[in-house]
Amino acid sequence: MPVRPLTFCDVAMLYCQTGGGIRTYYDAKLDWFARQSTHRYVLIVPSPRSSTNVLSESASVVRVRGIRMTSAPDGYRLFANWHQVRAAIKRCRPDVLESGDPWVSGPLSFGLGRQRPRVVSSFFHADPIATYLEPALRRFTRCGAARIAARVASRAFYRLQASYDVTMVGAAILGDRLRGAGISQVRCAPFGVDPGLFAVARQRPPAEYPTRLLYMGRLDSDKEIELLIEVLPRLLDMPNVSVTVVGQGAYRETFEAWTHPRLRYVGYVRDRAAVAALYRDHDILLAPGAYETFGLAALEALAAGLLVVGPDQGGTGALLKEMSSPFVFEAGRADAFLAAVSGALAADWPRASRAGQAIAARYGTWADAIAGLVATYERLVEVGW
Repeated sequence: MPVRPLTFCDVAMLYCQTGGGIRTYYDAKLDWFARQSTHRYVLIVPSPRSSTNVLSESASVVRVRGIRMTSAPDGYRLFANWHQVRAAIKRCRPDVLESGDPWVSGPLSFGLGRQRPRVVSSFFHADPIATYLEPALRRFTRCGAARIAARVASRAFYRLQASYDVTMVGAAILGDRLRGAGISQVRCAPFGVDPGLFAVARQRPPAEYPTRLLYMGRLDSDKEIELLIEVLPRLLDMPNVSVTVVGQGAYRETFEAWTHPRLRYVGYVRDRAAVAALYRDHDILLAPGAYETFGLAALEALAAGLLVVGPDQGGTGALLKEMSSPFVFEAGRADAFLAAVSGALAADWPRASRAGQAIAARYGTWADAIAGLVATYERLVEVGW
């Protein structure tokens, strides 16, 4: 049965050049839509200045001037011209409107009046209550008051989340959390990986001494970078270990100032070929964050043949549980983190590497992931929930 052409529009305030997994997701959508001719796709993002970039007849990016939210000029921005965002959506006349964040893009999607799309969805990239609000409250408020404040905020947030026609999640663990909060209109749309990463393991140079450990991600508290900083001196005390840290964020200067012959700080790496080379040249990925909602870096590392050491919570934990990985530690505990790294260092590396690749192969490529997401939206438009 022929598929009716649809117009898709994403409002993505969290898209930026240093946006990590979220940027990868939207770039994969742009690439997928640009390669097909059935549907049309418009991505609306904040930027230093307003512009429109037409990638193909079926894919374009509308940039709306945004206010810088971080010290980095290519970091996150807040839309500065709401009328321009609304006008861009109305010009697009989407059948499917997807919001990429719960604070700004989401509420904006509901105020379109008669031009409301057939499907207004939210891609639930992260749980802001568990990831940001609760840790902040625990730091600055007494426990009893923190719990009450978090409960009130959770109720308000999930009430808004229930307003969408559908909520898309990248990992089943997030879907379970939403259903537990009474939100039933949930669909799981797992991420994929760049196909070239599956070839990286075959290109890996012979085993070297020392074993090469890699951290790749933002250097911020929500990634639990403090846990890595806590264990790093003890890791470097091991003579058979070297560590590479890739990323930028609030703790960038900490790593820039760290001097050790077996520690290398690279900073942010934008080019995907360079990212693949980093995976190729390392053996073990350190993934300390318990708040990862999908664990894209972990999935990419598994596809490239690395062993992954991660916590027993969040998207990374769910991914490692799926493969019955022995390299899982109790979230937040430095001694458990170190023990899991030691286990990975002593493991049968080829066997563990093959097991990780097998799990990654089940998820497939980004093209597979976006095709599945679009097919889900096609069904919702045609037959409803």
